[in-house]
Amino acid sequence: MKPDEVIRALATAGGVIGIEAAPHSTVSPDHRRHTIESVMDHFRYCVDLVGIEHVAFGPDTFFGSHIDLHHAMSDRFGVADTLLSGPEFEPVDYVAGMENPGECFRNVTRWLVKNGYSDDEISAVIGGNALRVLEQIW
Repeated sequence: MKPDEVIRALATAGGVIGIEAAPHSTVSPDHRRHTIESVMDHFRYCVDLVGIEHVAFGPDTFFGSHIDLHHAMSDRFGVADTLLSGPEFEPVDYVAGMENPGECFRNVTRWLVKNGYSDDEISAVIGGNALRVLEQIW
């Protein structure tokens, strides 16, 4: 959800970008229904753009309704029309495969294993990259 130049600048500074998975935030041209596959399309894109050492997951999942929260926040801040102005997508109540915090990271890890990522790469993107940046900052 950031332009390439922002992602590149973040990586140049040694930072890490977290891939979000809140409903309707990361659909992709190949996956118009919001599932773990559409989220992982964004993950692969960022890895190809800046390298795996600058990518992590910030899925923004929680127990409860994301959609109700999105509507309340967009109404409160007057951005409802803007949120609906992008590419068409199938409205969903949750991201299939990343419904809540109890499921999302194990499903991300399962996807990474299934798609041939090494143990070191998996460790990096599910927390290692973020820890590295936090250690450098603190």
